[in-house]
Amino acid sequence: MIRSKNEILSNIDKFEPSAEGNWLGLDTLLAELWQSTKISEDCLPVLFRVFERFPDDPSAEVCWGIIHGIESANLDYEKQLRESLLRQPSHLGKIMLFRLEKSKVSAQQI
Repeated sequence: MIRSKNEILSNIDKFEPSAEGNWLGLDTLLAELWQSTKISEDCLPVLFRVFERFPDDPSAEVCWGIIHGIESANLDYEKQLRESLLRQPSHLGKIMLFRLEKSKVSAQQI
């Protein structure tokens, strides 16, 4: 049975890695989100809160899936990303902002 977008987002919002540092549960939730629904701007607060809750966690490689998923959805996410970084600076949030700024410069050069 396909779960609703809100149910998946709720599970992402509550996600905690296991005591052993296993992030596969988040990877599974993200895959379910990308496959089951059209990503929209209402998903962004939950996805950016993952960065805020784990701002410098080096084991959060699975969070790169958030970056790629948001970027591929062709959303206007800059304002919400900046707000997230103001609440809690995060390594991946900064990377995402850098990539966004770089793409703006590249687009201006065309």
